[in-house]
Amino acid sequence: MEVFKRFHFEAAHRLPQYPQVHGHSYTAEVWCQGDASNGYVIDEIELHAAVETVRLKLDHQMLNDVVEPPTSENIARYIWQQLQARLPLSQVWVYRGTVGFGAVYRGD
Repeated sequence: MEVFKRFHFEAAHRLPQYPQVHGHSYTAEVWCQGDASNGYVIDEIELHAAVETVRLKLDHQMLNDVVEPPTSENIARYIWQQLQARLPLSQVWVYRGTVGFGAVYRGD
């Protein structure tokens, strides 16, 4: 069984091929997998609290100060790395704005 928590953040970045600082609205999903025989894969309050710590590190930040280069792929990897010790992760999704582009990270 899998459950997920979706969250949003606003952030700016600059990339080598787009050197001007610009921002995006991002949506991310953190997916957890496990046995739900007790009714839950993970308690929703625990999942929310873990995800909120990462959201606060990304929201209204210059992403170049957090992850380099700040691509959707690296942001998904960063979220995974921040949460892997706390959650039974199966995948992390990151969507950039409304352009229909995103990345999925499932660990190494």
